Amino acid sequence: MTGMNSFDNKSFLARIRGGDFAHPGEEDAIDLVLSHVGPAPGETVLDAGCGLGATADAIGRKAGASVVGVDLDADTVGYANSRYPDRRFVAGDITKLGELGLPAVDVIYAFNSLYACDDLEACFAAFREGANARARIAVFDYIAYDAGALAEADCLPPSVHSMAEMRQAPELQGWTCTGIVNLDQEYIGWYGRFLARMDENREALGAARSSAFFDEVRKKYADMRLCLERGVLGGALHTYVLAS
Repeated sequence: MTGMNSFDNKSFLARIRGGDFAHPGEEDAIDLVLSHVGPAPGETVLDAGCGLGATADAIGRKAGASVVGVDLDADTVGYANSRYPDRRFVAGDITKLGELGLPAVDVIYAFNSLYACDDLEACFAAFREGANARARIAVFDYIAYDAGALAEADCLPPSVHSMAEMRQAPELQGWTCTGIVNLDQEYIGWYGRFLARMDENREALGAARSSAFFDEVRKKYADMRLCLERGVLGGALHTYVLAS
């Protein structure tokens, strides 16, 4: 099982995480990212691949920014709009932001979403077209250290990007990398906590879907943690600014 991006599956993961988050670390991860790239009050923010909406809402609350989230799944976006009415959520492809009628943005966040994008350069091209001058980007995501071993583990899609790709693709579209924060150990800890929550709530979670589905999900995330521990997979925060 390589995909967990349907609304039902995202909702299941949210029950484990204790909130409508689609990334490890939940609010701790958001605070970490905001400490490196924080919008000023009143700036316009894009949450690219927003999932169920809690991350966009947290950014809005913590930074006093105007936040719009974009996600490919219409059911997910419908939930986010109903659950977080103070934010705006739009169904669409983040590589085609120009077709969505969004306002120009000052800051872009991507929390564990770009790993699933096959055309990374197209993502950053779309970000450039929708951004104000000197806009900033924070990408909190997986890093593929050993693509072959990661493919054998089959716990993530083959589109997970290498560190080199995360430098080169943005630069080709006019973005300058301003920093890289290694989060390998943090990801190991976050996934350990995630698995512990699964085990503590096995009965309720198994009843929510099925015990077989529970076991399948647990194996997927245990395999991801093993890949992290073995140095096959990593995590990082990349920050960028739009070159003038």
